[in-house]
Amino acid sequence: MTELQKTVQELVARSGIPGAVVGVLEDGRIETAAAGLANMNSGVEMTPDTLFLTGSITKVWTTTLLMSLVEQGLVDLDAPVKRYLPDLVLGEPEAAEALAVRHLVTHTTGTDASDLIADVGDGDEAIANWMPLLRDVGQLFAPGEYFSYSNAGFVLAGRIIEVVTGEGFSTAMRRRLFAPLGLERSMFTAKEAILHRMAIGHSPGSGGMVPSKLFMMPACLGPAGTTLITSVHDTLTFVGSHLPALASAKRLLSLESVDRMAAHHLDFPVPGTGSVGLSWLRKQYGDRVVLTHGGGSYGGVAMVGVVPDTSAAYIAFANGGAASMPFHKGLEEALLQDRFGLPAPVAPDLSGPAPEPSRYHGRYVCWGCELTVTGDGDALSYRARFTDPVLGRNRSDPPPVRLRPIGARGLALADHPDQPPFAFGVGDDGAGHPEFLSLMDRLVRRTGDH
Repeated sequence: MTELQKTVQELVARSGIPGAVVGVLEDGRIETAAAGLANMNSGVEMTPDTLFLTGSITKVWTTTLLMSLVEQGLVDLDAPVKRYLPDLVLGEPEAAEALAVRHLVTHTTGTDASDLIADVGDGDEAIANWMPLLRDVGQLFAPGEYFSYSNAGFVLAGRIIEVVTGEGFSTAMRRRLFAPLGLERSMFTAKEAILHRMAIGHSPGSGGMVPSKLFMMPACLGPAGTTLITSVHDTLTFVGSHLPALASAKRLLSLESVDRMAAHHLDFPVPGTGSVGLSWLRKQYGDRVVLTHGGGSYGGVAMVGVVPDTSAAYIAFANGGAASMPFHKGLEEALLQDRFGLPAPVAPDLSGPAPEPSRYHGRYVCWGCELTVTGDGDALSYRARFTDPVLGRNRSDPPPVRLRPIGARGLALADHPDQPPFAFGVGDDGAGHPEFLSLMDRLVRRTGDH
């Protein structure tokens, strides 16, 4: 048994998830490992060739295809989006005029539509049908002002790909990315995936893990990460094309474009939490940069890590819903630190005296969700309520969470202060409150008192 196989088996057992599959690329060689079950309904085992929904890791694939069009002179990153999508209408017209292509793939659109989902069809028309929904969406901030994780920008990038190539998004990906890289186990439909061993998601329940009743999120968000199904081998072949030091890699982009995608574009709003390139999320491990991205599906979580100054990378998928996160955290340490020799990751900046809890009191709103922060003794009570029926489908509002200020910006779980910060305050609204809460790399604007 290899060390990787042993690690994966131990982490699956420790986290209590149904299964996981992992691939490691190092010095041009791919090593794989799998453990547990791919599907508790059928009892089929997880194996190294099991397919999985890669979720938002798709954003890196979408940006790579977009950059190939940039290299061909068909797209300009600094051009207005309306050059390619003249029918684009946003809730604030001046934002639509200011929006550049670069903003779409750096999470800097400012458009409050990260999780805007609707049933607008499953075919190639889905993305075009989704666009009119943006006319009712406001802005969190002016384009380019902040980083705030956004699915909407990548859907618009996918629509630009469709307009420029004259092909549906999935067709363009197959012809212009899968085929040149020789990817034979990447696809976009359950109809295709059923011909292979395929993992489904699960979530913790009262009697143990429960298989998900849903498989794929709506196709309208395909370029952001709802429909791409792939394997560890195909993913590592794709990721290898982003490793300049890997001489044997198949290339879709020039090394100059690879470097542009990996290069620093904008710091995250919270010091010490990272920065963004072109789609890549950049995390510091000492003085080393790791390109990362996660991807969620119904009950599944995928994670990719790339060390661009070496020839090392990994991809992992676990199908235990929220219980997958301890698996991924343990694997990250085992691979990036123990195997690849990186130092510990840089921790968020939690320096400075903690403000009075009342600083965070208020109502915070983003598309599909309303957050309320109120007093709870010497702590805070945080409540979230879904306001969009699609976003809240098949799940109830989360239970209240007790929070406590930590440092000048942080909010920690009051009953678990040793865990990473739950949220951060960003900016100041001029009245002693933060302008935004930063939650899971998303900014949520404070709109007033609760």
